[in-house]
Amino acid sequence: MTQHWNDIANSDVVMIIGSNAAENHPISFKWVQAAMETVNPFSGLAKPAGKLIVVDPRYTRTAAKASVDGGVQLHGNIRPGTDIAFINGMMKWAIDHGRVNYQYLRDCTNASFLLDANFKTCRTANAQYGELDVFEGNFTGIFSGLVNDPRRHKKYKYNKGSTGTNPGYWSYQYHPTPPVGTKQPLVDRGPGYWDTIPPSGSPNTDSVWAKFIDHLSVYSLANVSSITGVDTATLTKLYDVYTSTYADDKSANIMYAMGGTQHTYGSQNVKSYAVLQMLLGNVGVAGGGINALRGESNVQGSTDQGLLWGNLPGYLAIPTGTTGFANRAAYKATYLANHTVQDPTPGTGLGNPASIAWQKNYLKYLDSLLQAWWPKELSPSSLDAAYQYLPKARDGFWYTHT
Repeated sequence: MTQHWNDIANSDVVMIIGSNAAENHPISFKWVQAAMETVNPFSGLAKPAGKLIVVDPRYTRTAAKASVDGGVQLHGNIRPGTDIAFINGMMKWAIDHGRVNYQYLRDCTNASFLLDANFKTCRTANAQYGELDVFEGNFTGIFSGLVNDPRRHKKYKYNKGSTGTNPGYWSYQYHPTPPVGTKQPLVDRGPGYWDTIPPSGSPNTDSVWAKFIDHLSVYSLANVSSITGVDTATLTKLYDVYTSTYADDKSANIMYAMGGTQHTYGSQNVKSYAVLQMLLGNVGVAGGGINALRGESNVQGSTDQGLLWGNLPGYLAIPTGTTGFANRAAYKATYLANHTVQDPTPGTGLGNPASIAWQKNYLKYLDSLLQAWWPKELSPSSLDAAYQYLPKARDGFWYTHT
């Protein structure tokens, strides 16, 4: 979650997708109802009534509470499994209609970062692995870098490196002379597309933003309607209401549950929600955010408390037998190299140390964990010994499906 429950009351628009919050998360829905009132529960001041959008194949008790706008109830009864098409269509609609918070996009996201020049989106023909795209008439659907992985049921994954016999090209273009100990992506700025807000001209074709626009290109209202089963008039109304929150004086939050996550591609569903919120500038503002409605103990336990094989509590990576994690110092050095990349300072491409934010604390989390589990091991040398008590995974071995 990026908000506390009661901050939902500050939202101008709430979108509940893949959740029946009114029945299954009633305390959260208390604050959704507060957002829909005309008085702010904290200040007591009058405010415009917030709107509720519900995206769910079923007409639930939550959907029954969806707002009515212009005679249309804001309920998108999409076909099961079409969340990504629905969200991608909304993002294309927002871009086409100028509903983008460009200031937020430039300053708070990687939209202006330059990708490897060989990176290709799934709009590029790939007859070897792709499926025939019914909208474009060619073989698409696969990004650059698909490789065979016998550990997975479908035996395919993406190589996100830029070396080897099947290069993935999933990396950024990096600054040739960054500060010592850092690795900084190049950015499409100074002079360039992002020098003005809104931007002018055309973005660098290697930028994340240009690739993003390319990826969304097929999600017209007609195509989204054919995929989701929602008529274009309703889609237009839903998109118009939600994307209105791109303005600096408005905010929206997304609430989702297992109706979004319990799919083969559940992670991608949630990623699409997050990208939409960044496009509109709806993270880190009052009433804005993206919130998982959790309830079962195994959900939080699998993540924060480290019940998944690949994580220790606090999202720390599990040590492996040798590579990079042979001892406590190597573990910290590997983490520092891989997880504390600084975002570029606008206009320079050089690192801004303040951008690391809370990630820098992970190095402390490891020692805190060791001290919590073995409280007598307090000195640095004894913490080195305690590190060796941790379970170690085999190098290159994938434990989830073998």
